[in-house]
Amino acid sequence: MMTFDHSAVTESVREYAGVRTRELSTAGVGPTVVLLHGYCDSADTWRGVLSRLAAAGQRAVAADLPGFGLADPRQPGPLNPQFDTFADALVAEHGPVVLVGNSLGATTALRAAARDRQGRAVALLTLDEPVLARHWLARLSRRRDYARLFDIAGALPVPDRVVHWCVRRGVSTLVYAPGRAADPDFVATALRSIPNMSAAAARARDAVRYARENPFTHGTLTVSCPTLVVHGAKDRIIPVTASRSLHALLPGSELLVLPKAGHCPQLDDPDTVTRLLLDLIARSGDHRERTG
Repeated sequence: MMTFDHSAVTESVREYAGVRTRELSTAGVGPTVVLLHGYCDSADTWRGVLSRLAAAGQRAVAADLPGFGLADPRQPGPLNPQFDTFADALVAEHGPVVLVGNSLGATTALRAAARDRQGRAVALLTLDEPVLARHWLARLSRRRDYARLFDIAGALPVPDRVVHWCVRRGVSTLVYAPGRAADPDFVATALRSIPNMSAAAARARDAVRYARENPFTHGTLTVSCPTLVVHGAKDRIIPVTASRSLHALLPGSELLVLPKAGHCPQLDDPDTVTRLLLDLIARSGDHRERTG
């Protein structure tokens, strides 16, 4: 079994588009792999992939998105523009880049690649992208904002230990594939994100806000770089049909369903995700040579 030097992943404080954040990075060569995490998550979700990229000598960065992890809080107003501006600053700083995202991060990476007009995004990999999902949870979340309901829920005197139990249960049940043991370090980051009932209600409120900003469509997208759409077959949050729809929307893209992965394939199977990513990087180089 290969071992990976996790100390090869460097942690630092950076600022992008006026947002102070924590960044995890690896030194190396090639285009910078920019890893964007999902909702209520942090850059820590990419530690397994980062350590493997470091072993392969591949340059990469993963930053806490605005309002998550150790990043500055988000500003009032729509969420999409804040994530978009942050992603654009990452691309401008580190380009050329390979954009990689999971869940909300996949949507953010996709939008950044579609906005790129300077050829800085040389490849795109999405993991369990959520916007095109049309299952009952997606429909329910877009029906209304539920703000009053979340206000009431956040004020309930629910003991923190009960919230912590629910977070642990949610991580093991919803984030990982069935049968996969949750990494205690990753669970700790989830507890940091949702320490009490007020935080849980605030996270739920913003999740609904985000869903309502993205009503079952990406509009007309044009992504010119090589694109791989990946989805975990065991995802219990977003159905595989969402990524199938995204693949159909992006001519020339490839679709791969990982049979044993859940909502966060980078946690369930970092080896496979890293292998797919390195292969995509190699093919993006061939693509640039042919079109350059």
